[in-house]
Amino acid sequence: MASDDDYMAFLDKANRDPNEGVMATATARGGREVGELKATDVGVRIPPEIAEATRDAFYVSDADEPFVPVCLAWDEGGKGLPDEEEFASLIQHPDPPNADIEIQDPADWDPRGQYAGLLDAVRKATKGADVRVYRVPRGGARVEYWLVASEGRGKEARLVGVKALAIES
Repeated sequence: MASDDDYMAFLDKANRDPNEGVMATATARGGREVGELKATDVGVRIPPEIAEATRDAFYVSDADEPFVPVCLAWDEGGKGLPDEEEFASLIQHPDPPNADIEIQDPADWDPRGQYAGLLDAVRKATKGADVRVYRVPRGGARVEYWLVASEGRGKEARLVGVKALAIES
């Protein structure tokens, strides 16, 4: 039979947070969660249209996740939108050549118009620029959808939009 102290040590260990120490690692990597892709550059101003559109917007899937703003500097902004590998590098995917990113048309991604308000906000924030959806697999049933457009030219260019996590089972 175990002593009271042994039993308490057992209970303390069983009740310990399994994520203990994870935040220190995330902070060491620039404040993002481990494995999280880059959605905004440090010090950027999110366009007000995007901030307002994402306030109460959720992507409906097996886990209704909120849409979050995207605002990334992109030097190639004058030439259109990035291809799959360029996009993977831009969002700091750990393996850009093998990211398996798919480019989709917004109408194919949202055939029922459920996210028309977000699409309109991205178009308004980028003054009517062409909008593209990037489907980024995150492992297992997890997928991120990035709805973005290019704004500006040259060194002032950036990708602006929204993203959300989807659980597809």
